[in-house]
Amino acid sequence: MTTHRLTARQFVPRPLPEVFAFFQRPENLARITPASMRLEFLSNDFRMRDGLEIAYRMRPLLGVPVTWRTRIQSYDPPRAFHDSQASGPYRRWEHTHRFESDVDGTGTWVMDEVTYQLPFGPLGELAHRLVVKRQLRGIFEHRARVIAGALAPREANPAPLRVAVAGGTGFVGGAIAAELFQRGEDVVVLSHRGEAARGELPDDVAIRRADVRTSAGLEDALRDVDALVISLAFPNLPIEAPRQGATFDEIDAAGTQRLVDAAIRAGVRRLVYLSGAGAAPDAKRHWFRAKARAEQSVRESSIPYTIIRPTWVYGPRDVALNRFVGFARTLGMVPLTNLGRQPLAPVFVGDVAALAADAIRDERAAGQVFEIGGPATLSMRDVVSTALRVAGLRRPIVPGPTFLIKLAAWPLSLLPRPLITPAAIDFINQPAVVDTALLLARMPRRLTPLAEGLATYLAPGSSPCSVSFDAPRPPRMPIAIDEAA
Repeated sequence: MTTHRLTARQFVPRPLPEVFAFFQRPENLARITPASMRLEFLSNDFRMRDGLEIAYRMRPLLGVPVTWRTRIQSYDPPRAFHDSQASGPYRRWEHTHRFESDVDGTGTWVMDEVTYQLPFGPLGELAHRLVVKRQLRGIFEHRARVIAGALAPREANPAPLRVAVAGGTGFVGGAIAAELFQRGEDVVVLSHRGEAARGELPDDVAIRRADVRTSAGLEDALRDVDALVISLAFPNLPIEAPRQGATFDEIDAAGTQRLVDAAIRAGVRRLVYLSGAGAAPDAKRHWFRAKARAEQSVRESSIPYTIIRPTWVYGPRDVALNRFVGFARTLGMVPLTNLGRQPLAPVFVGDVAALAADAIRDERAAGQVFEIGGPATLSMRDVVSTALRVAGLRRPIVPGPTFLIKLAAWPLSLLPRPLITPAAIDFINQPAVVDTALLLARMPRRLTPLAEGLATYLAPGSSPCSVSFDAPRPPRMPIAIDEAA
């Protein structure tokens, strides 16, 4: 039986006691585990100590539930702890966590060593090569991003505003909440899932439970708030799920109207709405018409507002461009619809977040509708080619006629959580270009080139942590693990 070893290393710019305090709370395991694995705790004893056992259920592959029980074998705060699998999917799993201060004590090195074996002999080893190794790397890289966000430093702000972000646990809204937090604002995130949605949001960010689909809790959540940023998105965007109320009309249009009404009653003094390039009342596509209805709600609110219309937003958590990179890694090729000809000016999520944060305070943004996109317009094929090049992937791009790809996607639309649907293909095929002249004239800024933005998270070595498999053991290990096969 082959024994494998995974090592990971990450630097966190916070003192050792703060970093260890985050890791010693077992309940944070749900925050650092990818949401797609749907971790659920089966035990409620979280007092960290030698001998503690924690049971949970997760779905690491194809949604199949797996029960895992972890035992804390040794606990040495604030330097280390060691846990092992008491029962679960692995034949063996031993995980040592170590923490070391840097020279001046303002930062901490987080180091992990996992020794593991898979069951099923040769079949387990085949699964390791094809699936498990890549999945473990993804889990640790996801964990590193969450830790970097949850323990992010912030600037001193002598007069912070209390800013609520609706949609602040999503891709764009989460980036806006993080930007505001780093600027020292008093950030409140609205979520219908409450504390369970915290993820990489720092503990100093307040989460207030509210639901834009029913108006439940909205007015109370916005009480004592100075400004509101609305950046709504439903799960699995752009693939709608009408039975769950996850549609553009219900979330973008009606949800924004409910938020604006609650903001008026709560006395909010500033609104920033994240719309989309192409929003118009007479647009051909219903998602653009929904955005236009939301914009109308904001304009008619009597609250000073800024409307931001981004093009295709990309970044570490996007489910659009990253989906094509995922195709490259799993399929060995990238399928494209519309022959990859549609023009796009993708915008880096950090640029959108910075503009939203600026608009909260800058009077030049009041009453304006800003379009924002990247500094260059490219074809879809060129965008995907750039992403593959930055990620170091050599894969063929295989364009095909839209009607054939829609036909192939139709059966997938019947799945509980479809990967693609015919309507989503229409969404992907739309052009995404804007005129940034007004934005750059009123609020001059540098817009990030595509390759530069992609390199911050796709380029080899860009992850906040380094992960290696079966590398030689470092010469000094304070806690030893038996590696005998």
